[in-house]
Amino acid sequence: MVNACKTQTVPTISSENTNMETIENSNSGCPEVGTCSVVLHKNKSLAVKEDGTGAMYPEIIDGQNIVVAYTYSKEGPAGTADGNYSETIHFEIPTATTTLNKSNTALNDVKLLYGKHCFCKGEAGYYEITDGNLQVSKNASSISFDLKFNVGKTSQVVSHIKETVKL
Repeated sequence: MVNACKTQTVPTISSENTNMETIENSNSGCPEVGTCSVVLHKNKSLAVKEDGTGAMYPEIIDGQNIVVAYTYSKEGPAGTADGNYSETIHFEIPTATTTLNKSNTALNDVKLLYGKHCFCKGEAGYYEITDGNLQVSKNASSISFDLKFNVGKTSQVVSHIKETVKL
């Protein structure tokens, strides 16, 4: 007996009454090859956890903040099983924030994490970012952020993200 399911290809808005907002294929900062998306998780918090091997990973939990999840994805060559590549950037912004500027080690205040997801032995996983600059401005209707960063411990495709997302 064989059973197969098709995964959803459309972003899903959570059933928690618009606690998430999504924007896709924005032109600012997204490499030409691939697609980018931004998801805002409202009334959430970002917890940085460790698995049994000591590798870290983000977990979005209930909280009072806004968690930003930026994803860059590139499809692998046709006919390859493990050819897809993606990078994710997660960080947390306090809900009451109107402006925020963080640089280098102060990026730990927003729990800035970079994730590399690929079939690339020794490089895939999550990394704390301590080399960069994050500027955030938020008003009643939107949130804008400008992030320039360098992971340093692995190669990266995305190093500058500049986005504005409706709240």
